[in-house]
Amino acid sequence: MLRILVPFLALSAILVGAQGPRIFIVTDMEGVGGVHNWDEQVLVGQRRFDESRRLLTGEVNAAVEGAMAAGASEVVIWDGHGGSRSLSIEDIRPPAQLVQGQRTPADFYLGGKRYDGLMFVGQHAKAGTKNGLMAHSQSLGVKDITINGKSVGEMGQAAAIAGYFKTPVLLLTGDQAACDEMLELQPKAETVAVKQFIGRGSALSLPHSEAKDRIRAAARRAVTRIREFKPWIIEGPVEMKFEYLPGKDGKVPPDRVYRGQTVLECFEQWLGGKG
Repeated sequence: MLRILVPFLALSAILVGAQGPRIFIVTDMEGVGGVHNWDEQVLVGQRRFDESRRLLTGEVNAAVEGAMAAGASEVVIWDGHGGSRSLSIEDIRPPAQLVQGQRTPADFYLGGKRYDGLMFVGQHAKAGTKNGLMAHSQSLGVKDITINGKSVGEMGQAAAIAGYFKTPVLLLTGDQAACDEMLELQPKAETVAVKQFIGRGSALSLPHSEAKDRIRAAARRAVTRIREFKPWIIEGPVEMKFEYLPGKDGKVPPDRVYRGQTVLECFEQWLGGKG
């Protein structure tokens, strides 16, 4: 029996090792090529919101296609913009799956070390970024977010949680400022700047077809190179602080501080306290 069992276990290990990487894609909308207007393009019911949804879907599907072409065994997409009302499973390129939900869990759906790599599609830079298009951090009222004193935006928050689960960031697509921000966190990351700031809130965007081609190629390279990436791991104890801009009344809300032995504990406090 032992002679039979040992070769079987060896074969099983080979088969598991041969399985392609499992990829998780976090989406947003403000970083999508062609999206540049707060009043018309990023909220349900706005005049050009459906156009933004189509543009986002095209960029997401390009990332899926690139990842699958490189041998990914699983791709899961998180509809991360506007309460998960930006994507439709009908439009997602199979075999990718779609996560949607109104309440974000503290583990950002990354729990259990289920994924081997994280990708961002449609991401924007953090609040206050020079030459950032539609730059903000969670809301327009936030001045800055820091984790153990390091300024981060939304991508930094997700990268920190991914790091807790030993998952590295592989790719980011968005405006040029967002790409630059990601490269500070993960210098080896693949990035695709689908648009750039050209003054007074104006954006210069790639043609949608070219943006998709570049995203598809970058996603393929990222999965091919996956062994080169390391997760961003934050050692505890951890403090996450939110600083705010003055409100309509001119008053500045007090800072909010969340502390824990791990970054996950901080996020549990933050998201557990949200309405």
